[in-house]
Amino acid sequence: LIELEKQIKEIAGVQDFNLDSPKQLGEVLFEHLKIDAKAKKTKTGQYKTDEDTLSKLEVNHPIVGLILNYRSLRKLKSTYVDTLPDLVNAKTHRLHTSYMQTITATGRLSSNNPNLQNIPIRTDKGKEIRRAFIKRDENHSILSADYSQIELRVIAAISKDENMIAAFKSGHDIHAATA
Repeated sequence: LIELEKQIKEIAGVQDFNLDSPKQLGEVLFEHLKIDAKAKKTKTGQYKTDEDTLSKLEVNHPIVGLILNYRSLRKLKSTYVDTLPDLVNAKTHRLHTSYMQTITATGRLSSNNPNLQNIPIRTDKGKEIRRAFIKRDENHSILSADYSQIELRVIAAISKDENMIAAFKSGHDIHAATA
């Protein structure tokens, strides 16, 4: 992160700005570097520097890709690298999430401290963080489940829908069968 920040500031030609400040970053990108003449602003009058906006501008200037990479790494660090060690249980020396069904409006389970549902998998760095989650031993497993399938299985059982039940029993893709 330190190296990326130094590289971004070098390319920007501005050493004294806070890369984590959307206001300051917007000024550097759109007033100093002029990477988009039609830059959009938020209701508060500052330039839009959200991920969607920057992703569209990535072809305009090499600094944008570096900023997106910086943000991605910063989020991984603050969300996982810095916080997961503090969540390790003193007795078991392992992480234990809490599942709650009353938190979400949809009635689905939510996972807190840590939120196991948001552990990244798309990027190489995210996969490295996911590798930290290992089963205790050969007698334990880590389960990954698609909640919508669980809900559809409950619906199939309650409704006694023969087509849905048959799709589940035969191992067909329930989403395709339902569609």
